[in-house]
Amino acid sequence: MSLSCPECGATYRAGFTRCNGCQVDLVDEATAAAAAAKKVDPRVALEGVPKIALVHAGLPACREIERALLADGVPCLVEAEAEEGEPLAAGAVKVGVIIAQADLQRAGELLRRRFEQLIAKEGVGSFNTEAIDLAAAEVQCPACGHTGALSEGACADCGLFLGAPE
Repeated sequence: MSLSCPECGATYRAGFTRCNGCQVDLVDEATAAAAAAKKVDPRVALEGVPKIALVHAGLPACREIERALLADGVPCLVEAEAEEGEPLAAGAVKVGVIIAQADLQRAGELLRRRFEQLIAKEGVGSFNTEAIDLAAAEVQCPACGHTGALSEGACADCGLFLGAPE
């Protein structure tokens, strides 16, 4: 009976237990085929596991995040859901990037790296892990770096909405 690598799909003859390239344990062909299907079809990978919306945004932004996650090996899909209980127009939908809850930390790290790369490339903004005091007289915008009073909860320079002060 031959075994296969669940990562790259390479087939090994009897006696081998680990993939030389991927350094993972070999599995039977049926298990390898199921792993390959999960990589090809995110819906299969997300079937039967607890899921979470990683982000809700416009469709183009969700598709960009989806491409980045899939390229990094994180199964995900963009899904639209009808909104209930929110004052949206009739028939409005909310679009989100759906991932397995188990992948939340990995996806968050990927998005953080991408954000830090964008900051470095554009030369503006910063990544903050500290909460922003929206009630302060002056707030530093995390997107453009402008320091000043918010205008109706938004940066007076770039317009990024940070939230209404409490």
